[in-house]
Amino acid sequence: MSNIKAAAALRKTAIFCAVLLAVFRIVILQASFDKEGLLPRGSMALPLTVLLCAVCFAVMCVLALKLNGRPGREAFFSVQGIWLPLKLIGAGLLLAGSIMTLRGMERLSVASAETLIPAAGIVSALLMGWSALRERRGTGFFWVRLVPALFTGAALVLRFRAWSYDPMIIHIIPLLLAWACCMVEMMLLTGFSLNVGHRRSGALFGLSAGVFVCMAIPDFFLSDRIALSDFLTVLGVAFWCVVAALELLRRRTQKN
Repeated sequence: MSNIKAAAALRKTAIFCAVLLAVFRIVILQASFDKEGLLPRGSMALPLTVLLCAVCFAVMCVLALKLNGRPGREAFFSVQGIWLPLKLIGAGLLLAGSIMTLRGMERLSVASAETLIPAAGIVSALLMGWSALRERRGTGFFWVRLVPALFTGAALVLRFRAWSYDPMIIHIIPLLLAWACCMVEMMLLTGFSLNVGHRRSGALFGLSAGVFVCMAIPDFFLSDRIALSDFLTVLGVAFWCVVAALELLRRRTQKN
């Protein structure tokens, strides 16, 4: 299979997996919990969720291995055409979510140390928007990309600490996987500024971030476990990651 065909197959597979996992999540939320919101003894909901997520990721991984494996450059990313508004949408969603989170913390008088995370999200969103608005040629964007990467890592740690109070792992799987893929993707994107980017991994984790965010969408609409601020934040980061992955799957990117 050529690089171009593998890229097309990976895009289609990501869409299929996103729809499949979203529908599966709806079924789980609607039919697997009892009146107390607990899984009945012997329920296969959690094993099936883990298995399906693993299978989807494995299939995408196999297709990603067929992509162009040469080091990637910053020049692979473009501000032309539809890519600029798509990037600004992702940055805008992150900005909105981070501002809402920060305001909520101020109203609740949350410790100042924790407010650094949404503040970093605001800075990251502004840097992402700034980087999308100017032409990117060669290197020089490492520090601009590093700040959002560090933010996603810190955000994942903060949220995992909150999730640890939930005894039901099935509640956190979609967001955990989405944030983990976002963190890896944002870290990988820093390498392109140094001309040592990983095209295969960049496409894989960027699309996977979008797939698992789609899986988390039913949780936002069908349950009260995801706040609007958290949803906008992860949606914005995942949107940015998906756009970056799609840029890496373009024909000219896979040929060079």
